[in-house]
Amino acid sequence: MNEMQNQDSLNFDEFKKPVLPQTLNVLTILTIIGCSILLIGVIASPWATKFSKAMLENPATSENLSPKKLEDLEHTKQILAITEQNMIPLMVIGIAGIALCFAGAIMMRKLKKDGYWIYIAGQAITIIGTLFILGSYQFADWKNYFGYLITLVFIVLYTTQKKYLVY
Repeated sequence: MNEMQNQDSLNFDEFKKPVLPQTLNVLTILTIIGCSILLIGVIASPWATKFSKAMLENPATSENLSPKKLEDLEHTKQILAITEQNMIPLMVIGIAGIALCFAGAIMMRKLKKDGYWIYIAGQAITIIGTLFILGSYQFADWKNYFGYLITLVFIVLYTTQKKYLVY
């Protein structure tokens, strides 16, 4: 019996801290990098919007354009005007979404289950908030669809890694 107790006391495997899986490690690093880049973009958005608007209002921009291109140009001007009018709410939504995604990624690095839901909330706030403000203009460009595709891929990948979140 004494031998059995010694074997039990030497079994340290059950006390080992779970290790961060490689896929989850890469996903969280990519999320942190993406959040950093997006934060710079959100902070620079007032200047980028003003610059874009000035470029589009330049008379030389609309010279020699087909009627279809002129229509697209006017549509872009409308989107920029709505964005400029709602710059503060869009920036607040962007920063809040980035902060939640960043916090969720950090928590998932520590294998906390709540990090997954905080990450999902950050993505949802960003999409729903900008949809509420911009309406159908949010879907005006193929780049927006590309952004939604990346978001969907990350959500699916994090969902596959959810089984490793133990705390």
